Amino acid sequence: MRHATWNAIETNPLAMRMYRSYRQLPEAVRAPARWLVAPGWHIACATVRQSAGDKVLSGPFQGMKMQLSPVSSRRLLGYLLGTQELELHDVIERIIERQYGTIINVGVADGYYAIGLARRMPDATVVGFEALEEHHDLFRRAALDNGVSERIKLEGFCTSVDLKESLAKASGRPLILCDIEGGEKELLDNERIAELANADILVETHDDLLPGCTDLLLQRFGKSHDIETFYARPRTLSDFPAARLPLLAKWMPGTSVELMHERRTGVQEWLFMTAREDDRPSQANSGEA
Repeated sequence: MRHATWNAIETNPLAMRMYRSYRQLPEAVRAPARWLVAPGWHIACATVRQSAGDKVLSGPFQGMKMQLSPVSSRRLLGYLLGTQELELHDVIERIIERQYGTIINVGVADGYYAIGLARRMPDATVVGFEALEEHHDLFRRAALDNGVSERIKLEGFCTSVDLKESLAKASGRPLILCDIEGGEKELLDNERIAELANADILVETHDDLLPGCTDLLLQRFGKSHDIETFYARPRTLSDFPAARLPLLAKWMPGTSVELMHERRTGVQEWLFMTAREDDRPSQANSGEA
């Protein structure tokens, strides 16, 4: 469904009631109904899926095999297009160059980063946390498909104790990737987890859910880390992998742009926080904290 269409439904009580009634219908009824209502949109989505063949078409994780959840498969084709969070592509390449020994991914979801980085960093060990168990089987299958399952450990909900233990066991320089819909405010607390001073952190912040969350993290880590801020921007046709989908880009340019829409609310920010070498406590000291 187009993002604009969903926004129109969401803001109309009658339309929302009709949509909820539609969601109660069996999939055998809903599937053809979707095609009848928006044939162009679904043709474009089907074209992407067929061309991709469950592999990422572009970007830093090009060629990665994915097992998308049903929601991502319908709404977030940016994963297959390789345009998902393209604002971070340069950061991801820098992360790969740093050759971290341990990557801790809190909120792995479909495994885009956990598996993608494991593919690009063959010497790294990945510890993934995902609270929603419905993602676990898909994640494990994708890790196996990409030949990285032996270097990835998947856990459930990540507590402060879990993160502290993972950091204490980390080999080499650790990196934390965190996307937990506002949970970053409680989890990334350097007073409770002293080991965070030794870690580089890439975190998606959620001020729309927890106002002031970004400023709080800036205050917490401003003395120990160098911090870069990245903001989401609208997609344009130049972002689309037209080399892989030339006809779609040529004949359906507006839809091609819409396919990359990430359905965010408000202004999305990310913080890339790299620990200053001189400010890093020794591993022995951090372990005693």
